Amino acid sequence: MLPKADAFQQSVNQQIAINQSRTPSQRFEALCELLDAARAMAPTGPEAEERRRRAEAVRQRNREQWRAQLRKFIAAQRTDASEGT
Repeated sequence: MLPKADAFQQSVNQQIAINQSRTPSQRFEALCELLDAARAMAPTGPEAEERRRRAEAVRQRNREQWRAQLRKFIAAQRTDASEGT
């Protein structure tokens, strides 16, 4: 198992070295190519669409909860500041 891990780490290190030698534009182009490849490999069909819809709903719910927590925190800070004057 260790030789496979070493080979993987060596591959990772090579990719990092390649990326560091690129210009910012080349890095962006490589990222776009990677995203295009990932998009092409993504599952399609009704089940995949439903999984994406559910995942987006969870992300939206998490964002709303985060915003609510921030509003509470800011309100508490305002209350603390007004009591201190």
